[in-house]
Amino acid sequence: MLHDRYGNAVFTHSQAALDRFNAALELVRLYRGDPIAALDEALGEDPGFVNAWAVRAGVLAQQTDKAYCEEVERSVRAGAAAGRGAERECALLAAALDFSEGRLHDGVARCTRIAQAHPRDVFAVQSAHLGCFFTGRQSDLRDGPLQALRAFRRGDDGYGALLGMAAFGFEECGDYARAEAYGSEAVEIDGRDGWAVHAVAHVHEMRGDLDRGVPWLRDSADAWAPESGFAYHNWWHLALLHLDGGEPAAALRLYDEKVRPAQSDVVMEWIDAAALLWRLHLDGIDLADRWARLADAMSRAAGDGYYAFNDLHCVMAFIGAGRPAEVAQTLDAMRNLASTGEGDNAAMTRAIGLPLAEAFAAFDAGRYRDCVEAIAAVRGIAQRFGGSHAQRDILNLTALHAAIRGGMKETAEAFAAERVAHKPASPWAKRLSGEVAAMRGTRIAA
Repeated sequence: MLHDRYGNAVFTHSQAALDRFNAALELVRLYRGDPIAALDEALGEDPGFVNAWAVRAGVLAQQTDKAYCEEVERSVRAGAAAGRGAERECALLAAALDFSEGRLHDGVARCTRIAQAHPRDVFAVQSAHLGCFFTGRQSDLRDGPLQALRAFRRGDDGYGALLGMAAFGFEECGDYARAEAYGSEAVEIDGRDGWAVHAVAHVHEMRGDLDRGVPWLRDSADAWAPESGFAYHNWWHLALLHLDGGEPAAALRLYDEKVRPAQSDVVMEWIDAAALLWRLHLDGIDLADRWARLADAMSRAAGDGYYAFNDLHCVMAFIGAGRPAEVAQTLDAMRNLASTGEGDNAAMTRAIGLPLAEAFAAFDAGRYRDCVEAIAAVRGIAQRFGGSHAQRDILNLTALHAAIRGGMKETAEAFAAERVAHKPASPWAKRLSGEVAAMRGTRIAA
């Protein structure tokens, strides 16, 4: 029997198919190139290669894009029809279907069980890791890769990738020292590992550490950026650091040149684009037609009931583009899902996504107290609808700006003090704190 690059048994007798499959596994773990094309090449060599069908289904299911659901189902059916898989492969196929059909926690649990039984299945570990990210399971985000490391030694194929995943988990759990250590070691092993680079970037962003964060991303880009399907996100992190440094023009330049240099159909890129534009919007930066072009793309996914985190960012884009009808349509779809829907996304929408979307709409309408109160009510549990601390910081920023605009002096002081405590070196945090200090003696809005 043949084995993949990590030592797992595979159900193919074609060495050519296995070579292409192994190439795809590397692309998947590094978020580089076109792993689906490589998997299709493997399946061209052996149409009954169930492992390739399982990874293909999983990669597509992890895009948080309803547009891929039909192709996920096709891959699952083809893999099941091959009839050559063992328990691990069948479970991977089932997990992909779980994610695609909205059973996110079931998908995470299934991938976790696979990874615990087969710790050298790096794809299963990565799938569980991403599922934990989408559902806000922060300790599991850290512990899954740590569990798998028991089966690896330094120098083994995939060892660095596990370090990078663990680094991100440590960061999301607030263990910045170990996050930086694990992530830096992973990048030392393979500088192309954009996920590990991003884990350390998160550490610098959470601390507002511009002196280390900017060169960390800028000086390593020649390794991680080429051919990376994840590069836009690391450039987004660099833009956030420039915002912390009080350099909105640099952040906007990165948006134009790196984050969204052209129209694309990648949902997760849209999310970063909307989040960066909203931060600039809060500061009153002229964004020309950027909002309109982004809203045009995002309209196909708004309120589709697939992932509440995406819906919130669609609302941001529609507000920014001045499209109240589309804001209202998205909110109505979210309300309908929250009141009548079942499954994980309905629960996320009900508890977190809808209150936040309504808060952002309240901000746009000048109902600043309503905005602050809605965000404050859920931001402590907002990880349950996914994203990272850095991504969800947009909630804190919006609440702070709303408190300032609404004359809510004490609330604004509290939010500003919190921000400066987390990022004492950030000129942006200091400027916002100065704006709050200027409110002294003003009347609190009713």
